[in-house]
Parts: sequence; structure tokens; C-alpha cells
Amino acid sequence: MDIKLPLDAKLVMALSKSNASISELKLNQVLDAKIITNQVMLNTLTVSVADKTMTLQSQQALALQPGQTLQLQVVKLLPTPELKIIAPPPPPSPAQNTSSLAAPEAQLLKLLPSPTATATAPLPSNPLATLNPGEHIQAQILNIGKHTLTVQLTPMPGDAKQTQSTALPGGENRVVLDSKQLQWSDPLARSTLTVGSRVDLQMLKSGDLPVLSASLPAPSIDEQIATVFKQLLPVQVPPQQLLEQLAPLMQPAETDKTVGEVLKQLAREILQHIPDKTKLFEPATLKQVIAQSGLFMERNLVDAEANPQSQMLQDDFKLKLSKLIAQLSLELGVPKDELSAQQTASELLKETLQKAQGNLAKLTLDQLNSLPRDDSPKQVWILELPFFNKAEPETLQLMVEQDKQANSENGQKNWVVSITITPPELATIHCKVSCYDGSINTRFWSESTSTVDKINARLDYLRQQFEQKGLKPGFMDVQQGKPTQTNPQTLPPQSLLSEKV
Repeated sequence: MDIKLPLDAKLVMALSKSNASISELKLNQVLDAKIITNQVMLNTLTVSVADKTMTLQSQQALALQPGQTLQLQVVKLLPTPELKIIAPPPPPSPAQNTSSLAAPEAQLLKLLPSPTATATAPLPSNPLATLNPGEHIQAQILNIGKHTLTVQLTPMPGDAKQTQSTALPGGENRVVLDSKQLQWSDPLARSTLTVGSRVDLQMLKSGDLPVLSASLPAPSIDEQIATVFKQLLPVQVPPQQLLEQLAPLMQPAETDKTVGEVLKQLAREILQHIPDKTKLFEPATLKQVIAQSGLFMERNLVDAEANPQSQMLQDDFKLKLSKLIAQLSLELGVPKDELSAQQTASELLKETLQKAQGNLAKLTLDQLNSLPRDDSPKQVWILELPFFNKAEPETLQLMVEQDKQANSENGQKNWVVSITITPPELATIHCKVSCYDGSINTRFWSESTSTVDKINARLDYLRQQFEQKGLKPGFMDVQQGKPTQTNPQTLPPQSLLSEKV
């Protein structure tokens, strides 16, 4: 005997507003649909299923074009019907701009209620009809077609007349413009457009098929400053890219005679002090590697003046990196005799110099991010440690946090170490080891289910290792995903320079 419980009256009224009635949808039902419109900025799709129209909303913009067909499967009915794409359309052609759009097959689509008849007003055939020849208006790109642009009109700031005439409600300020309606001041500007770009439009000819002049807005002062910095400052490069470049520098090709012995020796000294993975498990070696990572070079410089016999500065990674850059610049700047065998331009030296400067820029930014901050209760050190894993260079990312004030009963300072590493044949692992009142607490994160299972199976072994080292293990946990930042004050600044100073 089947027992059917009555549905809540409010729920029934809400479901009755859907374009496709809930009674017409069945769980796991497969529907053949055709895209009518794709409102990228609103993350909504209008599709045709049989003789009905449905409006669906996704979590982010999808790479779908009007006219494409797809299959939808009903995966949920209550309280709001949800569908998923099980047979996505063929990928768009290279000419279509989909750099900011998501793959459709991983998206869940919610069925939106249909608008009431009183709330829907007919859209004007030409939203630009209120503009007179010569007037300007701004627009934002919603979709880029092969011969069309879908834009959303926005009023020009500071113009009351145009604000009144162009601030249209709802979807009335969206318009599809044919390429024949647009006359670009710069013919190359059309190829640089992306979804979200802004354009300036000026009415040249009004009517049912208006003709407009289109141009890209002049960049703001902030955009100009950011562009200059991108051109002048070196791109940050992780240390493993530099290490990969040093091996061919020590053994250059026979056709490249521009590598001097001094340069080879400097490269050899850097590689010799990069530890093997097994050495990182030794506390003394790990401590030494951190001290010589370059993060503390200036402090080591002060210590070397007081103690000339100290080897700490001599083995500092930043100091060796600076010597390598200076020697590379010297050898590339020496004029070559046209008849000499060394005349051949050394692409190897140029690429090595670029990687070395990028690594130095990354190290310098880590130093700036590790400076004490008055607005934070913690002292944070951020660094990357290069190491060799079966002769292949890899990088271990560390972030060490220490309370500035001791807050435990025995006067011990609390600290946290965050580690990010991608071991061979495993997904990236994030680990946070914290020490509070003498207890060592450990948490792991990974986006891979298999990696999470492998870590979880070895937590007892890690606990035993802590106890053998005389440490007091606390809680241990492993989760799937990424760690969340609980204290935003420990985040490094997102900008190297302040443009307001």
C-alpha cells in the first residue's frame, strides 16, 4: 500500500510557478534541450524542452552558445528542481572567447520560477532609440559571437541627461549589436575584447538599425601604473625553475662557447648546497637550510661583521644568487669580436639571467612579506626551500607563525608551521603543524580522495614518531579540500608597492 503525504501549501504554490510543472518532471528523467539565450553576466540559461521554455540558473557562467543542443537529467525535485548536463554540446570553435567561462558538464542547474504576466513588460525593439546622434554611452560585454556582440548598456557618469535616458530597468539595457553596426576607432580593438570588457559607444546614426562608433576606454591611472610595474619588474620565478637551468649552464653545448669558468663555479656552488629530500628529515639540516635560505641574508651580514669566521653568510642562497646574476650580466655585456668563436649570442645565458632575476624577485617579496607587522599579533615567516628528489628539483613551501607574546602558563610561545608540497605520484598536500602549551597538533588537507585515504592510514605512525622524538602529540586530522585562512592578518600583502605613498 502506498502512503502519500500531503505537500505543504506554500511549497505547492512555489512549485506551480515553474515553467515546467513539477508534475511533468520525474526524478532521473532525461530531457533534450536547445539553448535559446545564455545571459552570461546573470549565469542564467533559457532553453527549449519540447514545446516548453525553461529558465535555468548555474553557479557560474557556462561556455554555451544559443542554438546548441544538450541533454539534461533531473537530479532533484524538491524544494527546487535541479538538473545536470549529461551530454554537453561540442566544444566551441577557437574564434569564440571562452577564457572566463566554465566547462558545462560539471554544473548543476536550478529551475527558476517563471515571471508573472504583470511583471513582464515587452522589451523595446531598440534600447538605443533614446540616444541622439553624437551622444555617448558605455557598455559592458556580456557575450562575444562570431559576428555579434551582446552588451549591457550603462550610463555615462556625471551626465544627468544621459543617466535618465539610459538607465533602463531589468533586461531592457541589454542589446545585441551586429558587427556592421559598429565602427571601431582602432581596428585591432575588436580582437582584444573579452567577456566583461567595457567599451565606449557613440551614436552615429539612430533608427531601428543604429550605427555606433566603438572604442576602448582610456586606462585609469591605477591600470597604467600596474602596466608599468609589469613591464619593469621581473616576473617571480620559483627556485626549481632556476635549478633546472643551472645544469645545462655547467655543461653547455659544444656550439655555445660563452659560458666562462667563473660562471660554472658559481652555478656549481649553488647546486652543491641544495639538500636531498632525505636530508630534510634531519632537524639540524632543516634548521641550517632555513637559516641559509636567503630570507635572513641581511641579518647574517650583520652577524658576519661581528664574527668574520662565521660561514653562515658565505653559504647564504641569496648572496650566491646575487653573485650569479652579477656574473651573468657581466658576461652578456662584454662585447665579442666579430671574428671570434664567442660571437654567437648565448640564449642559454639570457634565459638563465631571466630565471635568476625572477627567483631573486620571489625571494625579495618573501622577505618583505616576512617583516614584522604592527597590526598582527603574530610574527610570520614565508619562504620556499628547494631540494632534490631523485635528482629532480622540487620546492617545499613553508609559512611559520609565532605569537609575539607568550600566552601559555609555562611561558612557552605558541607557533604554527604551514607546509605545502606535491610529492611524486600524489596530489598536493597542505599541512599545518601547531604547538600550543607543548602539544603538537597536526592537520592535513588534499583535494584528492586517494591522497586523503593514504594520509589517514598513517596518522598512527606519525603519532608514534612524535612520541619517539619526545614530543607530546595532540589532535590529528585529515580533510579533503584546501585549508581556510582563519586569521586574515597573517596573509601576505597582495601588492608589493603602495601606489598612494
